[in-house]
Amino acid sequence: MLSATGASLLAACSPAPATNPQSAGQTTTAPAVVGTAPAGGGANPPAPAAASTQSGETPKRGGSLRWGQVGDIVTTDAVLSSPASNETTGEVCDELIAYSDDLKPQPRLAESWDVSTDQTKVKLNLRKGVTFHSGREFTSDDVEYNILRVRDPKNPFASVVAPGSAWWTSIEKPDKNTIILTSDKPRPGMWDWMTFLRLQDKDVVEGPSASSMVGGTGPFKWVEWSPGDHIQEVRNENYWDSPKPYVDDYRINIYRDQQSMIAALEGGALDVAALAPIPDAVRLKSNPKYQVYDNHEVGQFFYLTLNTNLPPTDNKVLRQAIGYAIDRKRFADTIMQGFVGEPKDLPWTSSSPAYEPAKNNFYTYDLDKAKSLVQQSGVDSPQFDINWATAGFSAEYQALATIIQADLDKIGVKTSLKPLDPATFTNQGLGNQPTFNGMRLSAGAYGQLYEAASEFALSRTMGYASNAAGFYDDNFKTMATTAATEPDPDKRKQLYSQINDFLLDAAYVHVISAYSNIMAMTGNVRGLRFEPSTFVTIREMWLA
Repeated sequence: MLSATGASLLAACSPAPATNPQSAGQTTTAPAVVGTAPAGGGANPPAPAAASTQSGETPKRGGSLRWGQVGDIVTTDAVLSSPASNETTGEVCDELIAYSDDLKPQPRLAESWDVSTDQTKVKLNLRKGVTFHSGREFTSDDVEYNILRVRDPKNPFASVVAPGSAWWTSIEKPDKNTIILTSDKPRPGMWDWMTFLRLQDKDVVEGPSASSMVGGTGPFKWVEWSPGDHIQEVRNENYWDSPKPYVDDYRINIYRDQQSMIAALEGGALDVAALAPIPDAVRLKSNPKYQVYDNHEVGQFFYLTLNTNLPPTDNKVLRQAIGYAIDRKRFADTIMQGFVGEPKDLPWTSSSPAYEPAKNNFYTYDLDKAKSLVQQSGVDSPQFDINWATAGFSAEYQALATIIQADLDKIGVKTSLKPLDPATFTNQGLGNQPTFNGMRLSAGAYGQLYEAASEFALSRTMGYASNAAGFYDDNFKTMATTAATEPDPDKRKQLYSQINDFLLDAAYVHVISAYSNIMAMTGNVRGLRFEPSTFVTIREMWLA
């Protein structure tokens, strides 16, 4: 049976809040951007840097927020989770819950909940009076529709939330404001999944404008998408979380390269330049006209993926050799200039139950060992491509690719550098049997969540059901799914340690370092904040 209140669950299951709200993890410049980060030691979760609101200021309404990003969206299906979609289609939709900075579930479209003591059933009490942008009432039917829709294997964009949807073997709707989800196994990671499930309007998703429109209950209404140029959104005057959003409208300008975006910021055409390139971030930090927001402690990370479907990277020993040929320290210190912290081999932040700092230097930079492993692999004259997207941090990816290419050449591995436009790069990595040749440089997420098993269910980086490496192993799937349903946290931690060893050995993904969210902003921007889900809360931003 269900417990009396959701509050008792939170007290029992949520990790302790961070105890050091002002430690390292973000860089700020005048006007100051106050932030938080983990205290370290693995005991406390990382808190994303706080909003860029000055002490004593009261948010005010009005104005147009002009946001710049490199690269366009690839779909108007808001179920896709990526930096480009989170800040565009994601602002049109809401989720059932959101995490606080200390990883405690907070009400969104679900205003309260009750959870069974064995964690197999959750009753969600939906917020009353919420409407879609069309004016249609939001009900439990809409929650059911979205949960079932993302299970469709024909939708490649739903891969993040599809495994979590499949957990629920029964969906009950006692009334229009209540939905009950039941699983045949405990689901300690249920909140992680709910954080990423965006609720869309069925009438839009299945309507004639589905390829160009987005419909939701969120803070902003979709107006238009001019591919390759801009996306326009306006304030939802009937938003349930009044008085948010604060700005009248929100325009996302799409750029082909980072320098054009930075030039637009300095020319007065933008308020925010997302994922500012490192040299410009360093330069703008010293200019009092701008703010530089930086946080690398929200579970995102740089990594490379190797295609295990095609030779030569289907050879595990060769993949291990590549791991020893990556100069992670040079990337973190020289290319990223310290914005990402120390390099690491595993994705976990100190909040994660899978965090094992001693294993973060498993693949030391050792070209002699790498060359020996190439010889042991038996692969004759290995050769493949290195791909990355010409979007955010494209210059840094190119610099990393150039370093990797030079080091691989020293151990007898030949590579070709092939940058791709964002749409091609995204599509190239979709599906269970990707066709790219060799290596992809990219960024992943979910290393910060309440349960580490969510990384394998929500992410295509290391996912057991779907991943861009085309790597599938029954033993790994068993370990990951067992951890996801183990109610004892100590036993889960033991399983995560075994999984870490497996991932390092399989070497189909090599983590390089944390990923830094670097936002260059004009001095009047306030309220920028990343939630633990890595979503930017545009609804909280305002212009002073």
